[in-house]
Amino acid sequence: MKVSIIIPCIEINNQTIKCIRKCLELDYYDFEVLVLPDSSDKKSKHRNLKIIETGKVKPAVKRNKGMELAKGELFAFIDDDAYPRKDWLKNAVKYFEDEMVGLVGGPNLTPPEANFAEHISGYVLSNFLTSGQAAIRYKITKNQNSKELPSCNYISRDLEIRYDPNFLTAEDSKYCFDVWKKGYQVLYAGDVIVNHHRRNSLWKHIKQMHIYSRDIAWLTKNEFSLDKLYYMIPSLGLLVFVLGLISIYYNFYSNLILTGFSIYLILMLLSSFRRNIITSIVVWLVSIATHFAYGFGWLKGIFSKVDNDEMVGWNSR
Repeated sequence: MKVSIIIPCIEINNQTIKCIRKCLELDYYDFEVLVLPDSSDKKSKHRNLKIIETGKVKPAVKRNKGMELAKGELFAFIDDDAYPRKDWLKNAVKYFEDEMVGLVGGPNLTPPEANFAEHISGYVLSNFLTSGQAAIRYKITKNQNSKELPSCNYISRDLEIRYDPNFLTAEDSKYCFDVWKKGYQVLYAGDVIVNHHRRNSLWKHIKQMHIYSRDIAWLTKNEFSLDKLYYMIPSLGLLVFVLGLISIYYNFYSNLILTGFSIYLILMLLSSFRRNIITSIVVWLVSIATHFAYGFGWLKGIFSKVDNDEMVGWNSR
């Protein structure tokens, strides 16, 4: 099966070049690479590589453009700050022998060369108590059906699904939901692996979680279903925290509230342990901050409208 690898980016910089090089070195026999920067003075000299200028648009628009121009039977999506393992496509394609599989993705692991903040982000995101079901995206585990997977690492059949350009993030979540609506499975496969850089500062990590949860809330409002209420859990925790502080101030069930807070903090601490004590403490604090940022973001999304004109450095590290 011919595979079209689609890489949206703002510009072709060093990290993009590494992603392209690793894609061109893949252990697979039939593929093309489509790179979609805003603009570029670089020209392709490789027969399997195409550079397509898009102008300053959101990643959803770039991916849609890539699919329009692709020649493959499968679309492979990866971010320009990620790079695949050599067997990425070979491992993924075998799962499409099952005609019910519409999309296959796998772990996006923190690269060995990542900085301290990136590794902290990776530890936080791979923690089940922090990320819930989404934790599988950041570590290798058993194959399983998933509600959604991130577009930094998944391969899809051509199901005539396109990304919603209204979203800055969470457009990949909607894409996965649409795959399920078509009657196909979204499969997490532990051997379909890419290395993916995180945000290069802890503040950028917190901001990313805030924006993502806001967009998920917008998506929940637009296409409501009971299973999407799962995304509101951090917001419920945030509201409980605020009400708990009020209760403590007025000495109303204060012992019960303090016990609940203590249990939460202890569980998060135990799940944050790493070999290095400093790393463990930072993971613990950032995990809690992630819950707060996500909770605030989801509430903001519920009570605000989609900003169709929003343009930020969407892949800024």
